[in-house]
Amino acid sequence: MEIWSPCEDITETCKSKNYGILILNVPIAFDCNHNFVMSLWDQAKVRMTVDGGTQRWMDWLKVNKYDLNKVQMPELISGDMDSTPAMTLEYFKNTTTQVIYTPDQNETDFVKALRELDKYCKVNNIQIDTIYALADTSGRLDQILANINTLYKCKQIISNTKLYLLAKSSLTWLLDAGKHSLSIPQTLRDSQQWCSLLPIGEPCQVSTTGLKWNLDKKTLKFGSLVSTSNTYDGSEVVTVETDHPVVWSMSIKTLL
Repeated sequence: MEIWSPCEDITETCKSKNYGILILNVPIAFDCNHNFVMSLWDQAKVRMTVDGGTQRWMDWLKVNKYDLNKVQMPELISGDMDSTPAMTLEYFKNTTTQVIYTPDQNETDFVKALRELDKYCKVNNIQIDTIYALADTSGRLDQILANINTLYKCKQIISNTKLYLLAKSSLTWLLDAGKHSLSIPQTLRDSQQWCSLLPIGEPCQVSTTGLKWNLDKKTLKFGSLVSTSNTYDGSEVVTVETDHPVVWSMSIKTLL
């Protein structure tokens, strides 16, 4: 059974985790939680900004009154650079940051960034088991779906590494076929925060425990049953058993 406890991990600032952080080209909406974001950034084994995410990161630092000269530089910047100002790239030219141009238009900058992150870790003998991608909703459905597609592709790029899409009020990741145990913090259970199981890609036969509306070998598929706007029954753990990969998404609104 795969054990998941990302909520505990991020609220304990990942002190016991070997993780990397990616800043994607979407809004960084943690204005009221900047200490959390900086802690996540500072303690990462590898820090990376992805194309326009580089400028978004620098803008966020300025808005929250951080001194750019005192914040740890990203180890990597990658992308096709179509949304990164030339002046921003020039700023990093004579620093320790590696700027990697990835022009291939057959893959998203997010996917290409994972490939570059994997190469960097192998060359530098860095072990990571988790990646947090700051990927708040941008108002563009195509980008949201592209990010979800990357969840599916990640295991083909970086094996044995968990990838989470971390937004201001939600956390999303992929549950592979098999059995899973998800630890749910009390604050989320007490406030009846939402959670969802999304059968993106193909139908899934799913069984659960720990939810208000549990599934018992129910087939989830678009055009039929989709388990959105579910919540918890008070149990500390939610279990999910699925015969095909399924996306789990949950509110973390009262957590950060």
